[in-house]
Amino acid sequence: MGFSHRTEALTGIRVIDAATMVAGPLGASLLADFGADVIKVEPIDGDESRTFGPGRDGMSGVYSGVNRNKRALALDLRTAAGRELFHELCATADVLIENMLPAVRERFGLTAEQLRERHPHLICLNVSGYGDSGPLAGRPAMDPVAQALTGFMEATGVPGGMPVKAGPPVADSAAGYLVALAALVALFAKQRTGEGQSGSVSLVGALFHLQTPWLGQYLLADYVQAKAGNGSNFYAPYNAYATRDGGAVHVVAFNDRHFGKLARAIGAGELLDDPRFAAAADRLANREALDTALAPWFAEHDRDDVVALLCAHDIICAPILDYREAVDHPQIRALDLVVDITHDELGPLRVPGLPVKLSGTPGRVHRPPTSLGEHTTEILGDLGCRNDRIEALRADGVVR
Repeated sequence: MGFSHRTEALTGIRVIDAATMVAGPLGASLLADFGADVIKVEPIDGDESRTFGPGRDGMSGVYSGVNRNKRALALDLRTAAGRELFHELCATADVLIENMLPAVRERFGLTAEQLRERHPHLICLNVSGYGDSGPLAGRPAMDPVAQALTGFMEATGVPGGMPVKAGPPVADSAAGYLVALAALVALFAKQRTGEGQSGSVSLVGALFHLQTPWLGQYLLADYVQAKAGNGSNFYAPYNAYATRDGGAVHVVAFNDRHFGKLARAIGAGELLDDPRFAAAADRLANREALDTALAPWFAEHDRDDVVALLCAHDIICAPILDYREAVDHPQIRALDLVVDITHDELGPLRVPGLPVKLSGTPGRVHRPPTSLGEHTTEILGDLGCRNDRIEALRADGVVR
């Protein structure tokens, strides 16, 4: 029997998200998007990302961005009762995602080996900065450290300039996607074997692997990609050009046909007769001169008019947008990459949507980001806890 359009592929799968910050929670959210029951287990004082950066009415934007579609339980793992309750929850789950440092896992008795011994059915995924082996294993790390160590920063920036990190947390996000992938692969294996397994995802590993095209160049041809700013070391024209209204448009014309369309579209047919720009190799060798020749036309026109004209001539281009424009761009909206949802306390919210589209089992955003401990009573009830036990746990500060 095929899936109906209302079926969620991961219905019946329970995931415990005991991770903090970005990578683990993002991976758990991706599983929740496709129907998994994700229970976010936070410390009594909450995931530290709840306090990061700007927000609204007590909700951090960082937290909101990566914690949709979950139920929330606030639990103190420093207490014996809290750890026992955590094990009761693990007994009902298929996947555990956590990012505790090794010393913390040892102190709480929650190493992969201990968890697998007590819960052989459980898929235990640890998220860390450096992975679980090697000279840096066990050290704390954050996104920019992964960008520095993996060559990402050295490959980013203007030619001859200092290395530059990416603005958004690309290592965290890449690791989040791999967390979801690891969980799905392990769940598929569990269908065959009936057993869980342990695994790990690191920020360093995720970001290193994200650069496979550039790494392939080095590993195969000993070619180190030099910093190219907004340009390319392989094609020209390939750059961002400033427009009259203070905007900019990124344009790619990587072969003779595309360059011809661009030159004719902007009324610069004479460039086609210039020997410096005759072939792709010539244009690349003289890319600075080519940019100098193109820039004045862009500077005489407004950004959106430039995009409209170039698109009408089937030229590869896009306006350079900030988040205020990007989230409301018709293409972003058409792909449902921003979703409107209502929070019980904060009212209307907009949260990131799903980047994966499936015809038979589409995902959806059905829960807003949670308040701290919002579903504690509900989740404990699911575990069979009676009201008197729940009240005692609350009174003792084990749950919130």
